[in-house]
Amino acid sequence: MRDTYKRAVFVGPRQIRFDELPIPVPGPYQALVRVRACGLCTWEQRSYTGVEAFYPLSSGHEVAGELVALGERVYTDTQIGERVVASMLTRCGYCESCRRGLDNLCDNARRQYQGEGVVGPAGLAEYVLIQDYQLYRAHHEVPFEELCLAEPLACVIHSVRKARVELTDTAVVVGAGVMGLLHLALLKRAGARVIVSEPDPKRAEFARQMGADAVIGSADDFFADQVLELTDGRGADVIFCAVSVGMVVKSSVEAVAKGGRVHVFASVHPRGVGVLVDPNLFHGREITLTGTKGQNKEDMRQAVQLLSHRAIDLGPLISLVLPLERLEEGLQAALRSDTYRVVITP
Repeated sequence: MRDTYKRAVFVGPRQIRFDELPIPVPGPYQALVRVRACGLCTWEQRSYTGVEAFYPLSSGHEVAGELVALGERVYTDTQIGERVVASMLTRCGYCESCRRGLDNLCDNARRQYQGEGVVGPAGLAEYVLIQDYQLYRAHHEVPFEELCLAEPLACVIHSVRKARVELTDTAVVVGAGVMGLLHLALLKRAGARVIVSEPDPKRAEFARQMGADAVIGSADDFFADQVLELTDGRGADVIFCAVSVGMVVKSSVEAVAKGGRVHVFASVHPRGVGVLVDPNLFHGREITLTGTKGQNKEDMRQAVQLLSHRAIDLGPLISLVLPLERLEEGLQAALRSDTYRVVITP
C-alpha cells in the first residue's frame, strides 16, 4: 500500500487544490476506508460555486468504499476488504440534541471536522478516516456508484418517516432533481399517489418514467389550482419541498389539504429569505409545517439494507462517473439541469 493519498480541497469559488497526505492510521475507535465512489451533492455544488462555503474545505459526504483497517476497539462483523458505506455526518453523542435522540442535529457536528487547517468530511479523496459508528457493511455485489447514494437515500427515508405518509395518501413532490426523485421512489413504495411538480420538460418526463402518477408545472401562482384539480378540490395530504426556493413553502401551504403536512426538505438559499404565509391557514385547517435535516443511524441502516438487497434501483439516477482528477469537470456537469448525480471514483 502507498504511503500517501490524494485529497481534494476547495480553496475558493471554482478553485480546487489536490493535497498529497500521509495515509492515516486508525485510532482505537476509528476505521480507514479506501474511497471507491463519492457522489456530488448540492452541498458540494454550492461550495464549488461559492454560493455557500467556507474555505479551505475538504468536501464529499456520499461515500462508499472498501474497509482497509480497523482500530483495536472497533467491534464490527465487517471484514477487511469488504464493501462499506461511510455515514459522514458526525455525532458527538454527548450534547443535548444527541441525548434527546436528535443526533442528526448534533450541536457539535461541525466542530468535529478538523485537521491541517482544513475542515469538512473529506470524502473526495482516495482514503477517508471515520469513526466506528459511521461504518455500515454493504453487500459485495452492489456497485460502489450506487452504494454511495445510501446517504441521500437515508435523508429521504428520514423525511418520509417524519411526514407520516400513509397508504392512499396523495403526496406532492416539488422538484424532480435527485432528492425529489428519491422521494418519489420511496413514496411509491409506501403506497402513496405521487404528483411531481417540475417545470423542466426533460426532468418532468423522467419523473413520469420513474413512476409519478401525475406531473404538473412549477410551484407558481397556479400551483394550488393544479393540485386542487388533481385532488377533487381537497388538496394534497403531504407536500415535500425539495427545491431551494422559499416561495415554494407559501404555495405548498395553500395547496395542502385540511390536516395535511407541508414538509421543507431542501435548505433554502440564500439563507434568511422570509416567506409571508397567512397564519389563519394553520388555525383554520390544522396544517402542519415541518421539515428534516440529514439522517440518523436507523435511516442509514435502512438505506444500506435497501441497496444491499436490491430492493431499490438507483442506477438511473447516476448520470456521470469520473475519476478524482476530473473533479472540476464533474462539478461543472453536476450544475447542469440535464444531469442527476455525478459520482467521483478515486
